[in-house]
Amino acid sequence: MNTPHGADTFTCPEFLAMERTVIDDFVDCTREACEEAEACVKELNSGGGTAFIHRLFRAMHSLKGNCQMVGLGPFTDLLHRIEEIVARVRANQDPYFRELGEFLLLATDEVEDLLNDLISRGFTSDIRRKQLYDLCDALQKNSIYGFQSQHFTDAIALLDGKAENNDSASKNPKVGLDLPADMDLMRKFAAHIDNLSIYRKNRTDQVAQLTESLNEALNFCVDAQQLKVASLMHDVGMSFIPHSIFNKEGILSKEEVKKIQEHVVTSSQILLRFGGWDEAARMVLDHHERFDGSGYPNSLQGEQIHPGARILSIVDTFCSVTNERSDRSYKRSLLSAISEINANSDSQFDPHMVEVFNSVVRKLIAKQ
Repeated sequence: MNTPHGADTFTCPEFLAMERTVIDDFVDCTREACEEAEACVKELNSGGGTAFIHRLFRAMHSLKGNCQMVGLGPFTDLLHRIEEIVARVRANQDPYFRELGEFLLLATDEVEDLLNDLISRGFTSDIRRKQLYDLCDALQKNSIYGFQSQHFTDAIALLDGKAENNDSASKNPKVGLDLPADMDLMRKFAAHIDNLSIYRKNRTDQVAQLTESLNEALNFCVDAQQLKVASLMHDVGMSFIPHSIFNKEGILSKEEVKKIQEHVVTSSQILLRFGGWDEAARMVLDHHERFDGSGYPNSLQGEQIHPGARILSIVDTFCSVTNERSDRSYKRSLLSAISEINANSDSQFDPHMVEVFNSVVRKLIAKQ
């Protein structure tokens, strides 16, 4: 169900609550369809034949279908109006001309921008969506006797003008001294560390989702908000490690290992500076301790390790194993990853938590 986030905004909680892998697939498919549309328009503008009209229609149809599959009804309606313009050319009701193609590219760019806003911010402009819908509707109503290039030129001017206004606003942002909410700033830190390596794409999101699931399966043995913050911040200290060490392939020296181990102290100290997240800081400090006492930084063992850290330790290792790494050109399967977790039960990980994590992963495999 689509619900308004504010008077002029649009959001869709059902879509935003979907698994991150589903949203990522939606983004990839949307980008591919937009790139295909752009390629077709370029060919058509260079004298390409009807085959490119059919491909352009399929690209628009894919965009609409993608939105329909994930429950974004208002975007499905908008893309249907855009698709209808191509359908008229495809059915030989109207000729193709450059202005029509340029309008379609601007329209799909606008849709992609709105969808990116929705995914990154949790809401997007409903005014812009409705304006584009009304513009497409007007083009159809004003073209009963055939599409006219001037109508599309005017529509392009309207979209270009809006884009220029958006660009000028982004070039001259108002910068204030207001502090963002803790969680917003932590997400920004987490995104930064994930962007430092191609092998960490969406890593923090995966960790946060799985720690939440494991904590729930353990009847919320730790505070959910403190655990979420620990999940976001546990590796932020890695950003202070020299790039040559952070992305080094091969065996690390003792000094390099020591440098990497410092990240748990740095991350936990940053959390303490935030204030109010002392428990999360402890989880971060302990999450590389091992159940048998051979971990770092304090060689804690068993129940001495914070339960939130024991949860985070299992999930962090699981996500590390399943993600692509410089020494692995493929993603390890979920089954391989859980096998590695089980093999280190009672030595690296809390055996009871490992047993419960097995059930969490079984549910994850069932969903996929």
